[in-house]
Amino acid sequence: MSTNTAQHKAPLLLGLLLLLQVLLMSWNARTQAGDQSVLRAWVMAVITPVAKGTGWTIDRVTGFFDGFAELRHARDENVQLKIEIERLTQERDEAVEKAAVKNNLEAELGLRLLPRFRSLAASVVSRNIAVWFRRLTIDRGSMDGIKKDMPVLTSSGIVGRVIEVGPNSSFVQLITDRYAGVGAMLQQSREMGEIRGQENSRCEMKAVAASVDVQVGDKIITTGLDGIYPKGLPVGTVESVENDANAPWKKILVKPSAPVDRVEHVFVLLIEPKDLKALEAFK
Repeated sequence: MSTNTAQHKAPLLLGLLLLLQVLLMSWNARTQAGDQSVLRAWVMAVITPVAKGTGWTIDRVTGFFDGFAELRHARDENVQLKIEIERLTQERDEAVEKAAVKNNLEAELGLRLLPRFRSLAASVVSRNIAVWFRRLTIDRGSMDGIKKDMPVLTSSGIVGRVIEVGPNSSFVQLITDRYAGVGAMLQQSREMGEIRGQENSRCEMKAVAASVDVQVGDKIITTGLDGIYPKGLPVGTVESVENDANAPWKKILVKPSAPVDRVEHVFVLLIEPKDLKALEAFK
């Protein structure tokens, strides 16, 4: 039995030895280029395409994730840019709106009317239009530099004067108040008189001699002599004229230039009586 087994194994052993010999010869053998063994060349011929395919796949996967990361970064930057654009757009719109409001306010209030005097814009927050007393409350006070007797105007003409000052608000006596007084004159004839308030949203110009020629529509301006209003500010226009043969004065009804009973915005001239005196002395 053992002899038969050995005879059967002998061909296998011989085959293994021959295969081993071939492998050794292939390993030691060189290709025609002389830089690589034949066996190694065979192995590399099989492995290289696989390695290339694997490398291509890895490169594509890596590139995909790199591209995804870059895309996400770009998207984040895009979001930030959109936010910044929205912020700048909002700031621009706010600036445009503020400029428009400022221009409208200047046009409405006539802030360039008196460039030699500093002025402060204010809004009317309440009004008391009674039979005897006609007053406004504005949203500016002593903390803004407002003082008593400062004149209050619009671009159309004078509104009144400050009679009481609080920290953040002030009371304004309208020229239509019965107890208000304004030194005024007829612009054409230069005849002087005094403006007094009436209960019908009108004023009366007093102390104008009966002999003076006064016509409906004549302009009336301030004289600057009352210690409150600078000279040359619009007061109103003559609405009617009555002559009394037994009176030395004309009865002149005046319509104020400024819409005193419905005004919403005014400006206060930051000038005091002493400043007017100094101005008159300089003249």
